[in-house]
Amino acid sequence: MLRSALVCLVVAFVAPGVVHAGEPTRSELASCHKKKQGKVCLELGKRYVNGTGVSADPIKGLELYRKACDLKVALGCGYAGTMVINGEGTDKDEPAGYALREKACKLGEGMSCNDLGVAWSENKNGATDVDHVKAKKFYEQACKLEDGLGCFNLGNVYRTGEGMPADPKQAVAFFQKSCDAATAKGCTELGIIYYEGKAAPRDVPKAIALLERSCKLGSEVGCKNVAILKKDAANP
Repeated sequence: MLRSALVCLVVAFVAPGVVHAGEPTRSELASCHKKKQGKVCLELGKRYVNGTGVSADPIKGLELYRKACDLKVALGCGYAGTMVINGEGTDKDEPAGYALREKACKLGEGMSCNDLGVAWSENKNGATDVDHVKAKKFYEQACKLEDGLGCFNLGNVYRTGEGMPADPKQAVAFFQKSCDAATAKGCTELGIIYYEGKAAPRDVPKAIALLERSCKLGSEVGCKNVAILKKDAANP
């Protein structure tokens, strides 16, 4: 009997801050609301948004994401921002949603920094005008936080010269950072650059290697281009 009791006690023990599937327990809710454990709020929010072990409830999910955000969990701000922008669990409100993303960015969430850059470059955040300077600032912040798409978009800014003089060498450097962060677009763009030999010395083997990596990362364009280059190399 003693052995069985010990086993039951071990099984019943739940470490603080751990979230399990199913309806939230009193302990989990207390960890979020009373003990102010932001990561628990975030995980509970995911559970309600995705309907994992509970009936999907975007209103509750958004409430928990906001709570996580208030407790300075960057992803909570980012997820809440996306829901508010899309009108999930609340009325659609793009300016309020982008304000949440800006908070996420300030807390170190690179994806939100990149999304803010896109918003300023495409006028999607309720602003009256496109602002390439602000867009570049957010892309820079995203890239510093090792967000591959942020590095890719920053590379594009230098390649096209949006709101500033074009700088092909800087473009190559940021496409390389994007590729290093396992972002297919960065590897694809870099492969094309090395094949064309304009912004960097022409290097076909390097171009093929980069496009192969892009293909492995899921880029259909990368797969098509590497097939073309290999065919050309086999039939000079």
